[in-house]
Amino acid sequence: MKKIDKLILKSFIGPFLITFFVVVFILLTQYMLKYFDDFVGKDLGFSVFAELIGYFSINMTPIAFPLAVLLSSLMTFGNLGEHFELTAIKSAGISLVRVLRPLFVFVVFLSAFVYYSNNFIVPKANLEAYSLLYDIKQKKPSIDIKEGAFYGGIPGYSIKANKKYDDDESLGDLIIYNHSDKKGNTEIILADSALMYTILGDKYLVMELFDGKTYSEEDAKKPNKPANYTRNIFQHSKFVFSLASFEMERTDKELFSSNRLMKNEIELRNDVDSLKNDVVKSKRTIYRYTPRFFNMHMQEVEDIKPQTVVLWEELQKDTTKVKSDSADKKDEKLNNTDIESAKMVRNGSSKAKNKDSTNKEQIEPTPYNTITSYDSALVAKADSVYAKRNRGNNNLVDKPRFAKNRLKGENRRIDQREYYVRSYGLEANSKLSQAVACIVMFLIGAPLGAIIKKGGLGFPVIVSILFFIVSYVINTTGIKLGRAGDVNEIWAVWASNLILLPFGLFFLRQARNDSRLFETDYYAVKIAKVFKFFKREK
Repeated sequence: MKKIDKLILKSFIGPFLITFFVVVFILLTQYMLKYFDDFVGKDLGFSVFAELIGYFSINMTPIAFPLAVLLSSLMTFGNLGEHFELTAIKSAGISLVRVLRPLFVFVVFLSAFVYYSNNFIVPKANLEAYSLLYDIKQKKPSIDIKEGAFYGGIPGYSIKANKKYDDDESLGDLIIYNHSDKKGNTEIILADSALMYTILGDKYLVMELFDGKTYSEEDAKKPNKPANYTRNIFQHSKFVFSLASFEMERTDKELFSSNRLMKNEIELRNDVDSLKNDVVKSKRTIYRYTPRFFNMHMQEVEDIKPQTVVLWEELQKDTTKVKSDSADKKDEKLNNTDIESAKMVRNGSSKAKNKDSTNKEQIEPTPYNTITSYDSALVAKADSVYAKRNRGNNNLVDKPRFAKNRLKGENRRIDQREYYVRSYGLEANSKLSQAVACIVMFLIGAPLGAIIKKGGLGFPVIVSILFFIVSYVINTTGIKLGRAGDVNEIWAVWASNLILLPFGLFFLRQARNDSRLFETDYYAVKIAKVFKFFKREK
């Protein structure tokens, strides 16, 4: 490795590490503030917070890496340009592309690591983080007895202290209702003062009572007889309460493993395939199920069967011939049953029609598209006839109503599965797109820094935030449209990189030509030439 490569890498690594940790800290702070209310008053301890912050810090890395690459590359080449080091390198006959080569190789390896991290490290960290966050939410707040209010956090007891001293350990004018036996408030304890503290690693709460009375009521031995009443007077007494319900219990992590954030790309794509097969099976179920209700006019459902269902059935026949043969026999039996039932209905209707035609004239049916109102009496009469023929209490609308609810439920299930297909597909494609975003941000930041020639945390930070906001807005909008099904999953995830890549190539071309793209005097000269041109035309 040449000295020029060492110089460029040394100038880049330091700002990259600093900006990476700063970006992670900012994103982590913003993210953790959403759950601030779930942490207050639960006495979690430093170890729990450190574990949670560590896992969520890894969760922030897919966003932090591209932003850190953009900001650090801008700062590096801005500093080189500001101190005329970049000019000296070019004067030695070394092109800008050659200067960018060691950092480009570094960023390519960094993108490979980011892809590996997104695929294997981040899902495991998400599993640990969200399972721990769930347990924190379920944990009870620590004991906080407020003055003049009943506290029921300890199972089986209600405690009220009319006076609470500043040391948070001494209480005055205490009332304790003991209903741990689940028979009501059968025991009441009154005390003039109390001192409370925990023992055995905060597993038990000890409450020492002073100058009090205990009132208890025993169960009556015989029904309709008064119960025994007992009163005890004490000068000093101790009560020990178990704090097991206040401990944080860890939930089985496997319960959270089905979420898309806890899976790698291979698992996500397998889930997408399974969900797509499930959707096709549901569609096939609909088209097999429909003729049972609409057996008079939907015998040939093959004509309206979706192409995806047809292809799926052909694939099933090729892969599992034995199962498909048995399924075909079953379908043929069901279709024959439906056809026979349809023939019976048709024959019955034709016989009834011939019988009625001998008694009275045949009435032409009214086309359904000309009906604007319904005769309730006629419908009720038809319902009664239908009920007598079917020997039941069903009316004419029960069958279509049941069919509607069944088909609506299947369609709702299909919509839900298709939403999961899109969500899992977006998550799978984002694993690679977030890694490639590091390369795109480098192609924007490094040439832009060489053009601006300003280092530090001033102008480079503003430009970095601007491009990051543009990238974030495009990516967020694409994901929303992709989940809604308005945009293809690949375009939704890759739109940000595809839109920003031309900007990077444009800046690279301008930097190679030593463009003065961001210098005010450059534009002042251009504007002066325009005004001079119009004056000459006059």
